[in-house]
Amino acid sequence: MAEQEAFVQPPEWWFEFLMNKFDADVVRTPRVSSANTPRTRRDRLELLNDYYIGDPPLPFISDQYKGTFEQVMRKARANYATMSVDVMTDRSVLMGVATETDGDADGDDIARQIQEASGFAAVQRDVQSYLFAMGEAYVTVIPPLEGVQDAVPMMIAEDPRKCVGQVDPINPQRLIAAVKYFDDELRDSQVALLFVENNKYTFRREEGQFNTSFNVDEWTLETTETLQGLEELGGVPIVKFTNKMGLGEFEAHIDLLDRIMDGILQRIVIQWYQSFRQRAIKGDLDGGEDFTDEDGSNNLIKSLGDDKTIADVFQADPGSLWMVPENVEFWESQTADLTPLISAIRDDVKEFAASTRTPLHIITPDAANGSAEGAGLMREGLVDKINDRQARQTPGWTLAFKIAFAMAGQDQRAKGIRLLWAKTIHNSLQMKADAMAKTKGILSRNRQVIEIMEFDPYTAKLNETELIAESMLIDGTGTDPNALNSPVGASPAPEADPAAEPAEPAAA
Repeated sequence: MAEQEAFVQPPEWWFEFLMNKFDADVVRTPRVSSANTPRTRRDRLELLNDYYIGDPPLPFISDQYKGTFEQVMRKARANYATMSVDVMTDRSVLMGVATETDGDADGDDIARQIQEASGFAAVQRDVQSYLFAMGEAYVTVIPPLEGVQDAVPMMIAEDPRKCVGQVDPINPQRLIAAVKYFDDELRDSQVALLFVENNKYTFRREEGQFNTSFNVDEWTLETTETLQGLEELGGVPIVKFTNKMGLGEFEAHIDLLDRIMDGILQRIVIQWYQSFRQRAIKGDLDGGEDFTDEDGSNNLIKSLGDDKTIADVFQADPGSLWMVPENVEFWESQTADLTPLISAIRDDVKEFAASTRTPLHIITPDAANGSAEGAGLMREGLVDKINDRQARQTPGWTLAFKIAFAMAGQDQRAKGIRLLWAKTIHNSLQMKADAMAKTKGILSRNRQVIEIMEFDPYTAKLNETELIAESMLIDGTGTDPNALNSPVGASPAPEADPAAEPAEPAAA
């Protein structure tokens, strides 16, 4: 296949092109729109992020009632979107990387140094949070600091609301250009970094300008820097991750989330207005005789005077005595039965859990008492979903480590990269011990410790070293090192007396 002809443009052109992508129109127009339907990429990402952090749009209500019910509507919002994302992020953990150069059980040593310098445990989870919530995420690889001994590259997670790239149409795993921006609070301005064709361009915005609208005249090119070692990797140290179909995990179910919040609002409003029962009087208060002492008055209503009302007469007080004409009855309303409404909300929540393959006990604690078979099926669905998302992340993380190795001058380690994912299922210690016994002689001890006991590769290597040291100590001294850890004051086991007569066998 012939190589694509290079598309050469000045950095100013690329900068304007990429910055305009932040507010580009959404690719697909929905069949049915609402007031909250996003129109641009920025609107879509902000909407998804609002659902994830628990600040979604208020439930729909007529404009004439918004002022009255605004605070009630705020309380009706539920945050099930966060659960559907975090349950995946917590179980999808990338422990390390193995290469052909260093492919032992504890992974590649240079890759581990890069992970330690980057705080990779948090970076990888942040990337997945962005990816699962908003459908895309970015990772930037930073070159090692100049003049610092043993410095290694670092990886940082990028919020897709502040980073965007242009995908290479020939090799979609790479970007041909990317831009990210951030706020420089010390200089009261914004800074944008453009990466294209092995170069990094730094643009700075006019002071005090922080709005989201883009005006190229407000930006000035400050510095240019050449990036080394990325010629064969696209020339851009930013990697894009795309979720399945480019959607967030709950994006296809936003209407269902809105339906849940509408149901909660209806329940709150009904419960609020029925907290106090409505009372009424049935009958003719003017009938019978007048119970007042005023002369010339034969009407109870008129006898109240101008400064009193019916409510003043019928005070709800334990010491009050009400005297009313014959055949007058008091009526009190009954509270509405909220059980059907609560059941409908619960059914909608179950539908959301099933649609996103989120275990029901994560959303509804009562489901923890369900059948073991049902819990197992829900767990299998979640595991299959996580395995699918990990497979989609593999090309991105592989490219990120290739870029990091290139910046570290370790190009030979870019071959045969293999990601070491942690187990997505957490088994009990009893199940692990049983599996260890059944796989003895089939799996190596190192593989048993990693795959069954769920040790991370580095801890497994330390454990192996400690076991070897303990074995050498036993062979050299005959002392079990575990005995040194016995409780203080414990009596040692009595030694057998070789001169003692053997015990007589017990009678049959």
